[in-house]
Amino acid sequence: MKTIDIILTFSLSCIMSVSCIGKKSDGKVVSNEVELQMEEIHFPQQDVLQLKSYYLSSPVHGDSVNILIGYNYRLHSLDYLDLESKRVTQVTLPAKGPHAISRLSGIYAHSLDSVWVSDDSEHVFLVDSRGTVNCIVDLREYLDNTEQLLINTNYAIHTSRLYYNKNRQSLMFLTQSLSSKEFAVKEVFINQKKEAAIYKLSPSNIIPDMSEGYSYMSCPNVNYAGENIIYNYPAESSIYTLNILTNERNSVTAESSYTSNVVEKCTSGKDYAASERHRLENPYFYDVMYIPKYKIYARLHIDKVEFDADKGIEKLINDRDLYLMLFNDEMKKMCEVKLVKHRYNYFTGWSVSYGGIVLFVDNVLDTENDTDDLIIDFVNPR
Repeated sequence: MKTIDIILTFSLSCIMSVSCIGKKSDGKVVSNEVELQMEEIHFPQQDVLQLKSYYLSSPVHGDSVNILIGYNYRLHSLDYLDLESKRVTQVTLPAKGPHAISRLSGIYAHSLDSVWVSDDSEHVFLVDSRGTVNCIVDLREYLDNTEQLLINTNYAIHTSRLYYNKNRQSLMFLTQSLSSKEFAVKEVFINQKKEAAIYKLSPSNIIPDMSEGYSYMSCPNVNYAGENIIYNYPAESSIYTLNILTNERNSVTAESSYTSNVVEKCTSGKDYAASERHRLENPYFYDVMYIPKYKIYARLHIDKVEFDADKGIEKLINDRDLYLMLFNDEMKKMCEVKLVKHRYNYFTGWSVSYGGIVLFVDNVLDTENDTDDLIIDFVNPR
């Protein structure tokens, strides 16, 4: 395991301890409140076939352990990645029969033995550590004809997580009205004769109408922490929260000191080439993740890149700068760092664990990583 400390930009040859450096931005002081450490964790070849990165993964929330559970779409399995022992164990999901599960769309690991997963059939399944399905919830029963379900982990479009609230014994997920185009989180109560609760999300304060000109960025990213819904829009830097018990709503601008904070509207048409160029020439803000051990929030975002048709879309996508921002429990900015370039996959590249941020080392432009083994960078506050 290799330990790497952070100065603003990760340097893989640097071994020194520094905090995120405080600096002024638009007259405001970016506070120097947290020190970060990055560990490179190399998983040696295992008895099970694993991936270099998992587009769908969840930390184990209930056991305070450093285990990440990822969906292995090649084997239709759940891979348990132990960040301490560097071992991988695998649980095969049923693909046939009365409890058949199709390709996953969401995952929430309540504990090692209780993992909630959603699939393309719009069902949610509770799976134990042997792959046995112990509960099935048909989410279509809670949708009317004017609603669509939006459990999605696609870093090119938006990320809306599946969530299980243990205190309320409920499942929560994003929906959109096809008529009004409004977004709402719906809460379904397990084994309770209780109507589903609906929590409408506020539109962006910065871009209230994203119906045109923001094709890849019009849906919100949605995550959860306790009784709070945390959401943001890929097209601007603000973070929004909604407490489901008090209905209190808050928002912060959460601006980056290094990139633009608002995406420009695309005015060059609706064709695919124009949309791809628009995406590359603007920043993109990912979902806000909660780190339970330290009770802080983390968000990643990528900067724009100069469009060059000769380089090709894939190279341009993987050539962008990636930034990590941390926020305290009041959503005040604590730190912002630029991560090492050409190291992470911007479509399948990260998750949180109980005590930090997991970034999968998997970038097509990486000239130093020539192995097919699973390698992650684990970033944690100190």
